[in-house]
Amino acid sequence: MKNKNGYIALSAVLVIMAVVLIIGTSVSLLSINDVQSALSSKKSEESLHLVEGCAEDALLRLNENNSIPLIIIIPEGSCSVTINSQTGNNWIFTIAGTVNNYKKSIQISAVRNSNVSVTSWIEL
Repeated sequence: MKNKNGYIALSAVLVIMAVVLIIGTSVSLLSINDVQSALSSKKSEESLHLVEGCAEDALLRLNENNSIPLIIIIPEGSCSVTINSQTGNNWIFTIAGTVNNYKKSIQISAVRNSNVSVTSWIEL
């Protein structure tokens, strides 16, 4: 009788340890996934802020000089500019920037008369 009680107790302890180990591993993996997701979101947001800053700089230069450089450098980083079309006072251009392998792009349509009016601002 004592041998069976010891066997049952040992089996119960092993089963409980296995369940605790599985739960602990699952919680750890979920936590790592949450941290990675939050970091990805932060880097994506930083990239978007960079591109928006470059876009604002491009619009300012368009207003002042009636031209946009192909590379825009601001304190946060640099962006490339692609002029999609420029007909008279109508401009369509795309700004792209990358922060830590997270790339964002914005396509802007603007009209330059006495000042610049944005007619379209689309995140690509």
